[in-house]
Amino acid sequence: MLESRYLLFACATACALALPGVRGAAVGQTPSPADPKLSLQAALVLTPEFCATKTKKGTWGINQETFDIGKVICAELEPALGGVFAGVTRIESSSSPGDAQVILTPKIIAITATQAKIAFSNRELVILVEWTAKDKAGKTVWVETVQGSAKHHIGNSFTYKKNLKLIVDDSAKNLAEQSANKMSSSPELRKLASGNSSPGIDKN
Repeated sequence: MLESRYLLFACATACALALPGVRGAAVGQTPSPADPKLSLQAALVLTPEFCATKTKKGTWGINQETFDIGKVICAELEPALGGVFAGVTRIESSSSPGDAQVILTPKIIAITATQAKIAFSNRELVILVEWTAKDKAGKTVWVETVQGSAKHHIGNSFTYKKNLKLIVDDSAKNLAEQSANKMSSSPELRKLASGNSSPGIDKN
């Protein structure tokens, strides 16, 4: 009797493993196809002024902090957007986009940082960037505001500088990731990639 039950169990297990759908369900895998890259050559406009952006927060003197955010954002954006477009070329001016089919220009519109009085209290850095995308004819096809943020302890006198760098690095990385997600899911950019014309956006 036990031998018969064992044979039935072994047979049922073998059948389940032979069926891809059942095998996937058994290990909890639910594969979902990733969105394909946009078939566009993109020019990413990172001006020297943008990459040199710094902001000071807090009161004057020892309580004032400097967030050197521009250069970190510029380092994160190009690789992040490389996963969205067929090709990304970094340029310093929108006047020389080369053969790009879409020109992407970021503009920092706000940087906020909360304060913390205790070393192990969390503080947050939030960056808001407005993106403008134009086609090769110079027509605005997409405008979006993207937020990047991060939280870290403010730290004590020994760890403060390290934590300041961490919160800047992580907020810039998050901004780049969020920007890539917004562009990848944009109906306007997908329409442009498909070769259909867009009515454009009036920014006046």
